[in-house]
Amino acid sequence: MRYVRQAGSDPSFLLKALSEASGELRHCFYGASRRVLLMPGEDFDDCWSLLGIAVHMRDVERGVQRQFEEMITRREPEIRHVSMDDVPFRPDYEEEDEDEVLDEFHYLRRHTSYTLWDIDGDDWERAGMHPYRGRTTVLELTRDLYQHDLEHLWQARRMLDALLSSAR
Repeated sequence: MRYVRQAGSDPSFLLKALSEASGELRHCFYGASRRVLLMPGEDFDDCWSLLGIAVHMRDVERGVQRQFEEMITRREPEIRHVSMDDVPFRPDYEEEDEDEVLDEFHYLRRHTSYTLWDIDGDDWERAGMHPYRGRTTVLELTRDLYQHDLEHLWQARRMLDALLSSAR
């Protein structure tokens, strides 16, 4: 019987998916007006806006990148908590330029992807001590980042579809 790994345990699959996320996010923003990007979502997404999603993803990427660098360069370091659940407050991001946010997310994600492409098989099991989760490996953190991307890319697509259909 042939062993087939799950997508979440295959580093090459995860790296491919992570590498594509910034393009997918930019695609969601293509042609959307500033008004649409700042419009609050409805129902489940009521605390979010499309620009808020991009700012959140950029900020999470910045924090997770530091976690990866610590875990790869040091042996079992204490790593800082990065909240993948925080909803940004509109006053904190409403003046941000969406193109700059998307460009920065793309740059940060490219750096993260290159960092992860450069590690060897055993390095995926390198770990850090997270203040709430305890011992966390590079592979587990990569899986979390992949899942985080999926959730927010789906959210952005859902919100954009709802906003565009209500504008008709």
